[in-house]
Amino acid sequence: MPLIQVDVKMLPMKVHYFLFMGGVAPMTSFLPTIAKQLGYSTIVVGTIYSILPILSLIIKPIIGAIVDHFRVKKLIFLTFIFLSGLTAFLLMFVPSIPLDSSVELNCNSATYLNVCPEDNAPLSKCSSKRVKDVNGGKFGCDLKCENSVHFRNEMCSNWGFKDYCQLSNSSILNAIEYYEPNNSKTIRPRSNNNYYNDDYVYLSATLEMNHSVNVNNCFYFRISFASFYFNYSEVVNHTPVCNSSLRSQCKVQCNSEVIMDLITPQKYKGSVLELSHFWIFFLLISLFWVCQAIIYSLGDSICFDQLGNKPNLYGKQRCWGAIGWGIFSIFAGWLLDLFSSSEVNKNYLPIYYLCLLVLLGNFFVASKLKVTETKISTNIMCKDFGKLLVEVKVLGFLTWAIVVGICTGMIWQYLFWYIEDVASTNECNTQRFIKTLQGLASGVQCFGGEVPFFFWSGWIIKRLGHLNCMSLVLGVFAFRFFAYSVLTNPIWVLVIELTNGINFGLAYAVLMSYASILALPGSESTMIGLVGGVFEGIGN
Repeated sequence: MPLIQVDVKMLPMKVHYFLFMGGVAPMTSFLPTIAKQLGYSTIVVGTIYSILPILSLIIKPIIGAIVDHFRVKKLIFLTFIFLSGLTAFLLMFVPSIPLDSSVELNCNSATYLNVCPEDNAPLSKCSSKRVKDVNGGKFGCDLKCENSVHFRNEMCSNWGFKDYCQLSNSSILNAIEYYEPNNSKTIRPRSNNNYYNDDYVYLSATLEMNHSVNVNNCFYFRISFASFYFNYSEVVNHTPVCNSSLRSQCKVQCNSEVIMDLITPQKYKGSVLELSHFWIFFLLISLFWVCQAIIYSLGDSICFDQLGNKPNLYGKQRCWGAIGWGIFSIFAGWLLDLFSSSEVNKNYLPIYYLCLLVLLGNFFVASKLKVTETKISTNIMCKDFGKLLVEVKVLGFLTWAIVVGICTGMIWQYLFWYIEDVASTNECNTQRFIKTLQGLASGVQCFGGEVPFFFWSGWIIKRLGHLNCMSLVLGVFAFRFFAYSVLTNPIWVLVIELTNGINFGLAYAVLMSYASILALPGSESTMIGLVGGVFEGIGN
């Protein structure tokens, strides 16, 4: 009977866990792949995710101490729930970083656009397959090529572009209408002589897939005809040819998403620190990360306050967060594939709105929670914590939290990215539903692992003890990473993710319940904040 009463009393807390974790799940899970699509490299993303946990490490104990001292737990709790929803939504407006899509124009007996991967890196199996699947069609590209005397002479003598032929002095002042690329409304008169000295040639070319050639890592797309931006009536209706070999670097924009994916580098070549795009992205991610870190910490503190002398029941409350995470992750993955019109670039718009709406619902539910402010310890940050930190069991516990945090961080940050790489290398047919697969992976993590282990964590901890549970968590992590290393078909990740019950469900219950046991009276929020900061900060 007492257990039923506790469950009824804890219902609002369960709903909070369900909505909060359901709200942040889509953004947290897909954020690394969003960064990848925006053009950031693994090094940039890894650097960002090495800074974010440090912010958590700093802010969690500070907020915990403020809450314990000033008794403003509910106010801060609600403020950061609202901010988390707002920042998740604002991420929608972050622009992609500019990527230089350049190719080589090679003219001889025929003219080709040569597309070779950067640093001669091997093309992924799926990139090559997608290009070959469009074989038989035509597509257009706008080119901005580096000009030269050789290039101008070839266009005059062989391509039929008379505007590039040197005029006599008597006709040098004849005006030619100039059409800016991608802006046909901008017309300005320029003399042939002036354009003769320009640094670039603007062309509109039609490429034939029937005559494309794939040699090693490179694709060679044959230009069937080209038009000149100065005069749309002048068109080379045959493959442009050159008397002597001509090579020119060209920036290109094609109407084929598959070809543009092949041409465009996957990462920015320069320093992202010089881009305003990066700083906007980093600022919003940092704010979102700090918000959810504080909400996790204060939410757990409120939960333990309500549980009173039954901290072993924490897992039964926290499992509702796993349920929310699983449901909304699966739903978000399905939405992404549903709203995305291609396999190349995914439309992440649905998850921004989903996060905002669910977190606003969480704000309303959290405002109804009854928050009990605990008794204040007078020397929380100095004397009391000084006593704790010199104890061997506390130091050992914090070391374990760091190791678990490192392992968990690698999975959180790079699992979805790794799934996409495995699919791109080995299983191209999974590309069209890759987001659904990733959502299902999160669902398996939650329903197949976290939910049962959170629910039974109290019983498991009671039977095995905290120390044995800690050892079990590390052993399962070793097995899990070995399984990732031999993965060739991304579908099998659904089986591997069943281990998440022990690696996160049981581990997090041990982390929070043991922190609550170690805390001195009145310092629960600070202790939980410290342990959470160590887990996410130093570990992740």
